[in-house]
Formats: sequence, structure tokens, C-alpha cells
Amino acid sequence: MNIVPNRLITFGDSWTAGHGIETDIQYKEVIDCGEFTNKLRNSNGWPRHLANLYDIPFVNLGWPNFSNPQIVQSVRDNLKSLKKSDLIVIMLSFPYRGDGNPMIDLPELHELLDGYNWFMCNSFYNTFKDLDKSTFLDHSRFLDRDLVFSDLLLDYEKQNNISVWEYDFKYPNTWQNTEGGDTHPNYLGYKIIANKLKKLLNDYSTSSSTE
Repeated sequence: MNIVPNRLITFGDSWTAGHGIETDIQYKEVIDCGEFTNKLRNSNGWPRHLANLYDIPFVNLGWPNFSNPQIVQSVRDNLKSLKKSDLIVIMLSFPYRGDGNPMIDLPELHELLDGYNWFMCNSFYNTFKDLDKSTFLDHSRFLDRDLVFSDLLLDYEKQNNISVWEYDFKYPNTWQNTEGGDTHPNYLGYKIIANKLKKLLNDYSTSSSTE
């Protein structure tokens, strides 16, 4: 990957769009909250913090409730605006949301972004969890195919006794469901995700340079 990319471009669902940054719980299940809260979310999720770590501008193209096919379509719609010098990070949604199918969606991303500086990661559900072990699916652009960021945040909360979830909720809350994507990070949670992404990107760059 580029050591110092010129821009960060991100795609994903609510976990990329910054859902949970807002402190008003009335927006918990609201996709489009109006201009102010939409911008508050979009400007303060993990894409902002990752861009800050690289000291580069960013464009956050995540949107709440997006399925992976919609993420693929968003990549397709914006392909002409992408540059080979960009760092492109795609945080995938639940693999079977809507008409999602990893066996279709991931190959499409590989085809669309061939030659670009792009990577994938899991938000709240492992993309490979329900696939037969014998199934071949190219995971070369995954920063860590086994890492699920909701699990990372759960571990952080347990170790530090600090809320990393929207509206400062803490586990256990019976209505919350990380595997279903019903729980979103708060500002701190998104910073933790960005820091981990930066480490994974550094590790990927180091391993690639030694091959």
C-alpha cells in the first residue's frame, strides 16, 4: 500500500456512517436524521480519526442500513472519483443483509477495485462465519479476516470499564445485539477502531514489503 496516501475514502453501513456519535437517543433507529445530525455522524466516525492519524483529507461514503450489495453499488457509482493514490477502506455490513451474498459481493469488489489501494474489514459480523470451510473466497484484501470490531470493543469495555457504545450504554443490556448490528460505537469506540485499523494497515504494509 502507499506509505502516505493522499486521501482516505471509506465505504460501509451505519458503522462507517458514524451512527451513535449523536447523544440524543431519539435518533437510535433513525437512518436519515436531517442535515445537522447526518453531518455530525459522518464527520466524527472512524474515518475521521483514521484520516487524522495519516494527516490527510477524507470522504466518508458510508450510509446507515446499507447492505453489502449497496456498498458495492456505492463503490461503482464513485469509481470515477477514486484515484490510485487513495487509501480505500470498506467496512462490510452483515453479509446476508438484503440480498447480500459474500460469494457475489466480494468478487465484485475485487473486480471493481483491481489496481487500487483498497482494503476490507468486518464491522459487527464475520463475513466468513457461515461459509463452508471448503469454500474458496479471496480474502487477500482483508486486513484481518477473523477480526470483528464489535468484539474488539466488547473486550475493551470489559478491560477498562468504560462505555464504548452509543448513548454511553454499557453491557449487558438485554436489547443490545452486536452480531445483529443493533449497537453502534460512541466517539471513543470509533477512535479505538481507527487506531486498530492504522495498526493493521501498518502491519499489512510491512508484510507486503518483505514478500
